Amino acid sequence: MNFSSKVAKNFMFSRKEVGPTRVTGIIAVVGIAVGTMAMVLSVSVLNGFESKIVDKIIGFEGDIKLRGNFYNNEKIKNMQNINSINEFVAYKERIGLIIANNKSTRMIKFKSIDLNKIEKFYDLNIESIGKYDQPKIIIGKTTAARMNLRVGDEVKIMSPLDQNAILGIPRQVRAVVGAIFNVQVLDFNDRIAFIGQEIGDKLFLRKKDYDGIDIRINDRHSLNKVKSDIFTFFPDIKLETWKEMHSNLFSAMKLERLGSLIVLSLIVLVGCFNLSTTLMLTTIQKIKQYGILSTLGTPKKTIRNIIIKQGFFTGTLGIFIGLFLGLLIVTIQNIFGIIKLPDDIYFTSHLPMLIYFKDILLILLISFVMVFSSSMIAAKRTNLATIKNSLVLEK
Repeated sequence: MNFSSKVAKNFMFSRKEVGPTRVTGIIAVVGIAVGTMAMVLSVSVLNGFESKIVDKIIGFEGDIKLRGNFYNNEKIKNMQNINSINEFVAYKERIGLIIANNKSTRMIKFKSIDLNKIEKFYDLNIESIGKYDQPKIIIGKTTAARMNLRVGDEVKIMSPLDQNAILGIPRQVRAVVGAIFNVQVLDFNDRIAFIGQEIGDKLFLRKKDYDGIDIRINDRHSLNKVKSDIFTFFPDIKLETWKEMHSNLFSAMKLERLGSLIVLSLIVLVGCFNLSTTLMLTTIQKIKQYGILSTLGTPKKTIRNIIIKQGFFTGTLGIFIGLFLGLLIVTIQNIFGIIKLPDDIYFTSHLPMLIYFKDILLILLISFVMVFSSSMIAAKRTNLATIKNSLVLEK
């Protein structure tokens, strides 16, 4: 430890000091600690909810979605040869109508798939699909509530775009509500309904090919490799990952996280104002000591460094106290789930908290920049007074 660091620690953390300097110093440390802790908790909560949303979206749509006309079933089966692909489901989709027995209607997107794969591939939060002799339809909780439907109720479904070639009347198919899913994210509960392939073949008269394939992979970090492998089988197909399909949503969440950091960093800024005041008061109290150092030949740069390091040591103490408390709260919440959330409103039973190493680095960068800036300002404001006093002592 060099000379300026030793003097700065002795000046700033001397137990003999009492009065306003000690009080403002404590306030500065507390303010910086609270601001740092608030940034850690805010970012961890936003990260936690984003992680839950990602899991819900992938659980409903898969990691990758292929769009286009898939007319070669043998070629689709070749996707099983791609090692990174865990499961895939081919589908047809069409906008249509659900007509309940109470005459209520709802425009919705029908997704025709193999219902035997639905519970294995999709995470729909359903207990089980009821066994009925009639064709089954699986609708969202919001759709069921708006149409007053329950499991086992009969409905009519039709596709206005697929008319009978002779009569020109859209074909209707009777189905029974086999299950009601509840994914609690975006508008999936009121936008999509799943039907079996047999219903899709009867209903979508103008569709002969699959519209797309939902794909689930083993490792999300291998998305780029899987994309290149898929293009070898489908070079002209449109491919979208879960992040690309919902880029606007995740861009908004990223902007929200950045905004919260900017707002909460103002708490650290207030603590830094107190830190500047503390440094000025300390310099005034230690004006004789600074004068002695100047008389003994201490350069002006060294004296300025002493003041800056006083602020740096004090600010660092507050930053690491806040960081420790924030990470401690995140760890306790993840282990014990102390902060509960209502299941009927949110899609988790406790407050999710997740912090990444890059977020910690960003928080430390913001905090240290503010602490260093306030120390520099205090050093520039007090250095002239120190020099003048030194000149008086030399005379």
